[in-house]
Amino acid sequence: MSKLFNEMGDFNEIRKEINNWTLKPISKDQASPMEVVELNSGYAVEQFQWESYYNALAMTKDKELQKLFARISFQEEEHLSKLGSVADPNMTPMESSLALQMTAIQGLSEAAQLETNGILRGTFDYILLDHLTHMKMLSDNASSMGTKGGVFEMIMVSLGAGTAAKTKAKAENITKGSMQIREGRPIDQQFIPMDEIFKQPLNKDTVDISSFVNAHTLLANEAQLRNEYQMFRKMIPSDDVRRLLNLTTAVENIHITMLESLMDPTTSPIEYVMINELMEIKTHRQGMQFARSESARSAHEYALNEDEQHLDWLRDAYSSYGSPAKFKATDKLFAQPKMSTSEYINRVAATA
Repeated sequence: MSKLFNEMGDFNEIRKEINNWTLKPISKDQASPMEVVELNSGYAVEQFQWESYYNALAMTKDKELQKLFARISFQEEEHLSKLGSVADPNMTPMESSLALQMTAIQGLSEAAQLETNGILRGTFDYILLDHLTHMKMLSDNASSMGTKGGVFEMIMVSLGAGTAAKTKAKAENITKGSMQIREGRPIDQQFIPMDEIFKQPLNKDTVDISSFVNAHTLLANEAQLRNEYQMFRKMIPSDDVRRLLNLTTAVENIHITMLESLMDPTTSPIEYVMINELMEIKTHRQGMQFARSESARSAHEYALNEDEQHLDWLRDAYSSYGSPAKFKATDKLFAQPKMSTSEYINRVAATA
C-alpha cells in the first residue's frame, strides 16, 4: 500500500499532494445534464461511503480491520475533494437545488427500470413521484426570481455577485431538455405516518447484490440532497425559498427512512462497505461514460481505480469471515435501462 498524505512526513510534500486534489471546474453552461448528474451522484456516493467507514470503524473490534477502514476513508476524502472541485463555483444555490433534484429523478428512474424485486421497484417509483413534484415546485419558484429586487437577486448579492443577479434561474438551463418537468404526487399527500414509511427488510441471502447496490446509491443521493438543502437554507435570505426547502427536506427524511428500513439488519459493517464500493465502482464507470470535460473524466477515473482496489482489499479481509464471491462487479451491475428518463416519468405518472 502506498503512503497516505498523513504519512509523508514532509509538510511541503503533504501540501503538494493535497493541492493536487483541486481540479479545473467545468462551466455549468457547457456541461451536459448527464455530466452534472454523474458528478453529483459521484460526490454523493463518495460522501456516503466516507461516513460509512467511520460508522463501520466504531462497530468493529478487529484492530486491523479498523485500520483498513480508516485508510480507505482517507482516500475517500481525496475522491470527494477532486469531484467537488469540478463543480462550477458560479452555480447558485437554486441552480444546485434543481440539479440535485434532477440527479435524484435520474437515479430513481434508472434503478426502478432495472430492479427485479417488486418491493424495491415500488418504493423507487413511490419516491420518484415525490421528487417530480419537488422539481416542479422549485422550477416554478426559480422562474419567478428574475426581476430586479426579487429573491434571486437577493441570493446573488448575498453571495457577492452584485448585479449579476438580474439573470433568471430556469430549470431548463439545468435539465437542457433531458427530462420533462411535471407534477408527481401532490405535496400534501407526501407526509405519511410512520407505519406507512417502514417496509419489510430484504434478505441479503436471497435478494441479488445489485438490488442492494441500487438502493445504497439512491440512499446516497437522497442524503446528499437533504444535506445540501439544509446548507442552502442558511445561505438564502428569502423566507419563501427557505420554507420550500424545509418542505422538501422534511420529505427527504421520509425517503431516507423508507430506504433504510428495506436494508437487511444482519448485514455486517464490512459487508455494508463492500456494497458501497460496488456502488462507487458502478457510479464512476457511468461517470466516465458521460464525462465531456477532462476534469470530470479524470476525477471519476481516479476514484474508480482506487475504489476497485478498495474492494479487492475488503474482499481479502472478508475471506476470514465468509465467501466474498457475491461482492464482485459483474455485467448485471452495469446494465442500462431501456427507456429514457422522460419516457419512464410519463409512464409512472400516468399510472399513479
